[in-house]
Parts: sequence; C-alpha cells; structure tokens
Amino acid sequence: MNNPEYSPSKKPKYNGSQTTHFTKSRFLLDSATDRQKYKLPVKSLAYNPIMLGEFSLSKDRIFSNGATIPTIKDDAKLPIDLNDGFEDWYDSSEIPTLDVLFKWICDNNFVIDNIGLLTYRGLLKKIAVTKYDVYKNHWCVRLSKLYSTVIMDEVDTEEQKRKRRSESVQQKKFQYYGHKFEKEILEVEDDQKESDIVVTSKIGQYRCLLAAEVDGKDKMGNIVEIKTHRIMLNGHHKQAFERSKLLNTYLQCYIAGISQTCFGFRDQRGHVTQVKNYSLDEIEERCVKVWNKDAIMQFLSEVLKWALNQIETGKVYHLLYSGDNHITLQQVEYVKYLPDWFIDHAKKSHENNNS
Repeated sequence: MNNPEYSPSKKPKYNGSQTTHFTKSRFLLDSATDRQKYKLPVKSLAYNPIMLGEFSLSKDRIFSNGATIPTIKDDAKLPIDLNDGFEDWYDSSEIPTLDVLFKWICDNNFVIDNIGLLTYRGLLKKIAVTKYDVYKNHWCVRLSKLYSTVIMDEVDTEEQKRKRRSESVQQKKFQYYGHKFEKEILEVEDDQKESDIVVTSKIGQYRCLLAAEVDGKDKMGNIVEIKTHRIMLNGHHKQAFERSKLLNTYLQCYIAGISQTCFGFRDQRGHVTQVKNYSLDEIEERCVKVWNKDAIMQFLSEVLKWALNQIETGKVYHLLYSGDNHITLQQVEYVKYLPDWFIDHAKKSHENNNS
C-alpha cells in the first residue's frame, strides 16, 4: 500500500513554492460574521474539552507517558525577586513539534480516524486571537492530511527568527520572569522540564485532538495557568491588561479546558508583591465590554472550516497571517516530515478500524 501521506502518482507540479493548479486562497478577517456590526446575537458554540491523558518531558526531552503536574506551594513568600538568576539563565525553548503528541498517540494505541484536526493548543489560540490582536503578531502553520486527519504544526518563519535575534535584554528578562515565578511557587521535580495534557474537543464541525503544556495545579488538583504582569497603576495599564493579557490567557485556558489562573503582579523593579487568582468566569465577566468569547470561537471555527476543507492528501500547505487584513492558505513544495513510525501506527490503526 502506498504511503497515505504521499502518493507518487498524485505528485503535484510546482512552479516555485506554489503549484500551477492551486491559487492562493485568502480569508478576509472582515468576512467572518461580525455579529455586533449587524446587531445580531452572537451564536454560542458548544465547546466541551475532555482530558484524555498526560505526558511529561525531562530536561533532555525524554518522553514519559503520564505526568506529574507540579503543585502550587503553601509556603511561597512575598516579595519574590524575579531578577534573581537571570544572568545565568539560557532560554532553551524551541518551536514545539508534534512528535511528542505522536508518541502519546502510539503509546496509548489511540485511533485518529475520527479526529479531524491534530495540533497544539497554542496554534489554535494564535489563530483565534488574530482578529483581535492589537499587536498583529505574525504566524504561520503547516497543514497536511493523513487519511481523514489534518495535522497542523508551527512553521518557524523568518519574521519570528528576526524578532528573536532583535530581542532586547528587557524583553528577554520579561520571558525569564514567568519562568522564575513558576519556579518559586511550584514544587517542581529537578529533572522535569514540561508537563502536558492531551485534550479532545470539537470546534465547529471538527473533532480535535490537542496537546497543551500546563504549569501547575492547586491542592484540589485543578490545573492552574500561571502568569506574571506588571502592577496596574492607571487606566491605560488596566485597558492593556484586559485587551491583551487576559484575552490571551483566557483563550489559552479555555481551549484546553483549564478553569483557573494565578497572576503574580510585579513592581517596576521586577519584584512580585501581589498574587491574585482569577477563574475563567471572572475573567470573562471582567472583560465583557472588551471582547466576546463566543465571537472569537466562532471566528476560529469559520477559519478552520475555510482552510481545512481545502486540504488534500499528499500535499502540504501553509496557513499564514502577516499582520494585514487577511489569512492566506497556499500550497508549498512537498517535503516529507511526518515520522515513519507514526505513519505506520496510523496505517495499522486505520486498517484495523476499517476491517
């Protein structure tokens, strides 16, 4: 049987990075239904994510099926100096790949035949926030189809590389602040770098399987998203907090089924002097006049429907946003990137499921 990801008989002809028979497709941001503009009620989409499992990665990126999610300490004392240790810190974070989610799928003999989209939570959040992102952050994701499942992972664009190279010391310090705050308030095992959950959900017509990195949990076992932010001294600070920080945090949690957040508020010296917990319900109520969760999820659903309906087996596409008024889908030159061991697992489970 031919590789389900690529059939030589269907190999497309390419003219540069784009095929001669596939024209770029554009999704205008204003084409998504703007309910407020037309004074129509926003449709509330049912969204009920269910956690299926967990996995963890060591500092050496060694995969373990099942995870020990660190617990928030009882004895964390304020203030916390977030600058401590910055000089010796090296940011080892990388663009995440789906290999660890593939590994979880194989280890748990999970059948993906009824999954329409397989991806990371963070990529869905990037797409969802696009129309409401005041910073117009660029993004690019790669799409391909394995049997009936579309696989979405991140592309490290030249724009992203340029931004990383040009980061100031202060920008790097803000990244470190989040790392430091988590380290100070969580009971973390020495060798553990990352804990993830695997979630299934439905967005519009697509059943999704998502991996989501998580920070910690409270004493009741509830997963908690941990953030830092500057102390708000005026109305401008408050507005920026609600329009950007709370919006991104809310979507990050909501898509993964996380209901609790913990914010460490720092002064101008980088010292956390206040810690506040917000539930998602509290965030949504606070920001009701700033953004609408249902409108955002409806926008995400419309973009996915538009893009995923165009994906064909044996081809690779880029879905990208460059800060303008549209999202672009374009076919790119085929490069095999899915690991053979995952393709073999998908093939066997597909044959067994259809025998």
